[in-house]
Amino acid sequence: MKTSPKLGTYNYRYGAIAGGIGIVFSIMLFFMDMTYDQSPVIQAINILIPASMAIMAILTFKKDNTGLLSLKQAIKLGVGVFLVAGIIGLAYFTVFINFIETDFISNNAAMQANAMREAQPNMDEDIIEMQQTNIEKYFYISYPVILIINVFIGLMVGLVTGLFTKKS
Repeated sequence: MKTSPKLGTYNYRYGAIAGGIGIVFSIMLFFMDMTYDQSPVIQAINILIPASMAIMAILTFKKDNTGLLSLKQAIKLGVGVFLVAGIIGLAYFTVFINFIETDFISNNAAMQANAMREAQPNMDEDIIEMQQTNIEKYFYISYPVILIINVFIGLMVGLVTGLFTKKS
């Protein structure tokens, strides 16, 4: 009787590849002075990188498992790849904001405050400054939120891919 390959090896391998590609993409944006650009295209690329790796992990696992794939395995692979990629990405981001772009948090908070001023010119300046201070003070709370969002997107990618490719 042949045993099924371990899901963890696929999660680590493809998650690390996705994390590495994401880091290269972030470095490319840094050198192009697009670090603070939040365009929808950049956001889509940041999602497509781990999504494509999760799909590749699912398809490779299915091939290595003699064509068998359950929906549960596909979901675990999707979540695992996104989780590993998210952890690697957050580790790089921590290094980035602490050593490379040390003013990232204050620049990001100022950028959001300026956007708020443009969107609502009648808003009291004290409220905008308070918001900016809170963004700077509680910035690191976004880390678990980013991981939760990554896991949720990985769940959706694994579910959809699994529905199309499952074979028990």
